Amino acid sequence: MVAIPRLETYSNEQLSAADAFSPAFARYRRLLRDPKLPYLQHCRHQAWCEAVAATYFNTATTEEICFAWSVAADEILRQAWRDCGLDKSDSVLFSLGKLGARELNLSSDIDILIVGDPNQSLSIEKSLRLFQQTLQFNGEHGFCFRLDFDLRPGGKMGPLITSPAQFQDYYWSQGETWERLALVRLRAITGSDILKKQIEDLARRFSYRKFLDFTLLDDLKALRSKVHQSGFQRRPQELHLKLEVGMIRDIELFVHSLQVLNGGKITELQTSSTTEALSQLLRRGLLQSHDAKTLFDNYWFYRHTENLVQSVDDRQTHIYSAFLPKLPTLPTAEDLESRRSAVNAIVSSLLGQVNLNDVRLPANEKTQTEWLVGLGFGKESIEELWPQLAAATALSHKNDRDERARQEFLYAFISELSKHRDRELGLALLLDFVRATRAKASFFTMLLRSPRLIQDLARLFCLSPYLGLILASRPELLDHFILQLDEDWSADPETLLKQMAERKLLTEIWAANQFLSDLDLFGLYERITETADGICLQLLSQLKGEFSGSNIEIVCLGKWGGRELGLRSDLDFIFVTPSRPNENDFKVAKRFISRLTDPLKSGNLYEIDLRLRPSGQSGPLLVGLEQLHSYWTESAQPWERQAYLRARSLGQKIILKKNELIEKTLSREDLEELKRIRGKLLKTALESADIKYLPGGLIDIEFVAQTAILAKQLPNSPQSTVEMIRFLANHDDLWSSHQEELVTVYNQLRRLEQSLQLASAHKVSEIDQSHDAFVKAANLIQLSASEAWQMVLRQTSRSGKILNILDPTGYNSRS
Repeated sequence: MVAIPRLETYSNEQLSAADAFSPAFARYRRLLRDPKLPYLQHCRHQAWCEAVAATYFNTATTEEICFAWSVAADEILRQAWRDCGLDKSDSVLFSLGKLGARELNLSSDIDILIVGDPNQSLSIEKSLRLFQQTLQFNGEHGFCFRLDFDLRPGGKMGPLITSPAQFQDYYWSQGETWERLALVRLRAITGSDILKKQIEDLARRFSYRKFLDFTLLDDLKALRSKVHQSGFQRRPQELHLKLEVGMIRDIELFVHSLQVLNGGKITELQTSSTTEALSQLLRRGLLQSHDAKTLFDNYWFYRHTENLVQSVDDRQTHIYSAFLPKLPTLPTAEDLESRRSAVNAIVSSLLGQVNLNDVRLPANEKTQTEWLVGLGFGKESIEELWPQLAAATALSHKNDRDERARQEFLYAFISELSKHRDRELGLALLLDFVRATRAKASFFTMLLRSPRLIQDLARLFCLSPYLGLILASRPELLDHFILQLDEDWSADPETLLKQMAERKLLTEIWAANQFLSDLDLFGLYERITETADGICLQLLSQLKGEFSGSNIEIVCLGKWGGRELGLRSDLDFIFVTPSRPNENDFKVAKRFISRLTDPLKSGNLYEIDLRLRPSGQSGPLLVGLEQLHSYWTESAQPWERQAYLRARSLGQKIILKKNELIEKTLSREDLEELKRIRGKLLKTALESADIKYLPGGLIDIEFVAQTAILAKQLPNSPQSTVEMIRFLANHDDLWSSHQEELVTVYNQLRRLEQSLQLASAHKVSEIDQSHDAFVKAANLIQLSASEAWQMVLRQTSRSGKILNILDPTGYNSRS
């Protein structure tokens, strides 16, 4: 392959034209001039811009561009693999999909599979989390790649790191036809040579059989129909370049089908490259010359169009629209239709015609039961829940059309439910949802137009009783859930309160839905904290308008102060006034508390905790700012000073002199008191445990970090726990040597804690191996219940030992 031109080979006029076409290109070019741009992002943005320029100016073929972009992706992945220490483990990084074929498009997810020694899985997983974060984090310098692990054995419910034995057991006992096709593109990027050879051999034998499989062709025909009947919404003046009939996925499916059907006997067909596969199929007489040329030309024509579409905003889209910027190289709708027709005729000769309207429930009770059993639903659900769902006919005046929509909706939704372990819970919540919608045809039609929404709802129904119950009982939230839009706040107090309750619920649903996809704690924190900030600022502003002359402000504490709010978090705060509180300040404070805690349709807005106000629960509800600072320096107990380290002024309306908290040294008596408090907080695990209060658990890590900041008298400390650990590491070599372990443990425990909130109908932090919520929570973080239990005990034991070394009070949790 010829290397594509470097950026410096283009003139300034050309680069300016590309900037105008692609805002992403312009942004990455600016970033490339930033001396602070991290190395991996520099490599990524440089390669991406070169690929876009070559696409825009036609200075290389699309095949050359995709190959060059794939080579760059390989190098970035290898470097990140080394940076995260994964090269020292007995493991292999494999790519699948477009990268596996070295045909990566310009804004594709990267499908990867990790195979490793099962005895090293915990250490590999720890490094793998850092690998994910390194590549996926989208900060001020952009990101490298979105990683997709869903093609691993077992999909999202399978272990993140697959052992060779698990790989073999899964594919030879449960592997499906589509997985045989997917493994055609398996390619090792880096890692153990022995494991590479072992897995490649297993994958080859799974995909390519030496003996004819008489059911395979029927499976492939059914697979083609499934690909084109779901997965995207057809709209006027749009074409899905990937999933529409006669386009990219059709060509890939056709080529891979011929490879799998014949590759067991013709080893030259065992290639991940589309071009090489077409060449070999032609050479072996399995394709006519005209057909091979038609597929080759159109495949790379579609891929060129796909790259142009994605190069505008560096967004993973496959939609060709009449509204795209006009370019000479973009095809006309008539040209695309002609190409689609030609490709469809070739693909249909092997895989049959596609009936886009043939997605509906089996015709009668017997075949419906067989269908549900085949999807894995239990006898009780089929006998008790299904008849009620089947009987809920569409409520409309156009019975035939809308009843068909209802059946298509049920077929699609139940097919999605079947992909999850707790499909029985999902079916029960689906019944509640259909009842709550009163089986209105408009809901069925809306959902059918949003396949992604059906996927998200099915996942929430199966994985989160908490959020599933909310959506099942309040389908009116769906409009906002789909659009992810916030209404302007109302001036009417009652309407405002309803808006706030709805916004809080929707935020939890949006954030949790994303968390279920990527387990990104910080994205979860950010969205939930921002919503709490916005709600409380608006409520406070409205109440101050009702009671003129009030200057009351809020100081956030705890998780709220640290911008680490999670699902179902309480709000810890105190009321502060710039000067001496007046009568209206007290009225605003009382009304504010009432608004947050009054029962609403969906429960109260927030649970609140005001115990950290000066002098505790017996102290005044409000405190002047000067009085608060005096309390910090003169009267606050050491544990209170610790807690106030997380103080944050809501809306930054007042200036907190937090350095006053560390000006007074901790006396021996203070250290003894903190030592006693730490010991009193901690609870040893027996048959069950509270992950917050275990030695080495969440509270323990937070407590010791705060104690150390006070003891070392470190000014300008941050508010979040992870940032506190890293702050301490910058000032103390001992903390520096343990910071990654503590951060990893803290984040793993918080992921489990948040997963527990999702998996339980009630707020919980207690874990019990046998409890259903714990089993579900463990599955959400891709572990079995026993693996999660052992992870908690192992990690807290290790962090507890580290905290005993770091704790300035000298407390030893083992004593």
